[in-house]
Amino acid sequence: MIAFPLGGIGTGSISLGGRGQLRDWEIFNRPDKGNSPQYAFPSLWTERPNQGPIARVLEARILPPYEGPTGLGFANAPGLPRVDSCTFTGEFPVARIDFEDSNLPVKVSLEAFSPFIPLNADDSGLPALVLRYQISNPTSSKLKASIGFSIENPIGESRNKGVDFTGSYGRTNEFRKGSEVQGLLMRNPFLPATEPLAGSFALSILGAGAGKVSYLRGWPSARWWESALLFWDDFSADGELGPESAVRTAVGSLCLLHEIPGGDKREYTFLLTWHFPNRTAARCGWSAPKGHEQDVIGNFYSTRFRDA
Repeated sequence: MIAFPLGGIGTGSISLGGRGQLRDWEIFNRPDKGNSPQYAFPSLWTERPNQGPIARVLEARILPPYEGPTGLGFANAPGLPRVDSCTFTGEFPVARIDFEDSNLPVKVSLEAFSPFIPLNADDSGLPALVLRYQISNPTSSKLKASIGFSIENPIGESRNKGVDFTGSYGRTNEFRKGSEVQGLLMRNPFLPATEPLAGSFALSILGAGAGKVSYLRGWPSARWWESALLFWDDFSADGELGPESAVRTAVGSLCLLHEIPGGDKREYTFLLTWHFPNRTAARCGWSAPKGHEQDVIGNFYSTRFRDA
């Protein structure tokens, strides 16, 4: 199984799987193979003039075995349509994926990396990864194409009694917009500041240009696993997100829509960044002098940045 690590030196990593999926979220101050939010996936939408839209989860189809106590389960909505296949090329520090689906009117590829610059330790140690998708329009007519990225707020859940969490268990997703970057800043204000899982995470779009950005600070809250279906109905209808529900889950989504002339292409660059400063010996599983197991050792990146 392919797991291509993305993340700066000494910052932890999130791995890119061979299907284009994110896996092994090891950014929480300890080794953590297999850890992942319940939802973390990109989605693709395209529409040609006078033709119906097509939507896919932007990952290759899930591979067998499919056995388990709950079959495929519900994480990352395995029942949603995915692209037919993909080709993975890994040349560290850059991974490339070429997606293939004969039903799509576009060609889609991904370059994924974290900055690694010889003799530049600071810029090689950023708690960040870059997912740069490219959509090419090989047809002769203009079309629309969007990519929406959905990630469940990964900050440790807090289920304190007496707090109305409205489906998000205290986790908050705030939309912020700057001159070149815009996206969702994810926090959990109900975690103590000294908690090893306390920190922040951000899902952002870099350089939207003439594209249209839309977002959901949370999927509509619903029973069972209907929230994923409500998100999909929203996105697959027109390639945009919104309006937001008054009661939301902690799964935030960020979307970029472009019009692409025939024979042209567009880039969709997503940034995933994180900030978890409370690394302790106890959290890492290290030995420490008695009484100092919970002392904060910290991370170098947290001396440079105050949040994600």
